[in-house]
Amino acid sequence: MLQIGKTLAMAIRQKRTQLKYSQEYMAFKLNQTQNAYCKVELGHTKVTLLKLIEICEIFEVEVHEFLKPICAPHLKKVA
Repeated sequence: MLQIGKTLAMAIRQKRTQLKYSQEYMAFKLNQTQNAYCKVELGHTKVTLLKLIEICEIFEVEVHEFLKPICAPHLKKVA
């Protein structure tokens, strides 16, 4: 379970840097401090579904873009 949170945190950071958004910008848009947002990207703070939806709205992407790489390896184990 811990790996899923880290994978999501890394994906969020990667997308933010790809878009050239600063942590300060993201924190402002999410109405939180830069330190609190940094903890999200480091995986120290769990990302709720609501928070993920807010982040996706800022990035202008669909939620499944972040969930697909996380869920795909687990789905293969079940099949």
